[in-house]
Amino acid sequence: MNQKIFILFTLLVFFSACRSLHSVTNIGANDSFVLGNNRHGYFNVKLKNLSAHSIKVYQKTLTDSVHSFSVIKPKETVHVYADKNTALIIENKSEKQASVKLDVRGDVNLSMGYK
Repeated sequence: MNQKIFILFTLLVFFSACRSLHSVTNIGANDSFVLGNNRHGYFNVKLKNLSAHSIKVYQKTLTDSVHSFSVIKPKETVHVYADKNTALIIENKSEKQASVKLDVRGDVNLSMGYK
């Protein structure tokens, strides 16, 4: 019986881990980080600005339509809900590097890169 409980617990941890992503991401001066610029399902992000300066966050569809523009102040945390096939752009317009903490849930089959 204990072996069955252990196997069940292991499977639950495995499947819940596959649906989330946790990262601290550095974004260079005057650079942007793009999350999900590919075909994917819905996802949401808990984003915390770890930098000493503000960053900009917005969403962009695969057809280049831009929406949900926000300015995130230092140490501020926001929750962003992204539609299917919509990229989340985190833009650092500062002359200094920015850092963000990302907790992503939902479809995590997302492309990631810098723009």
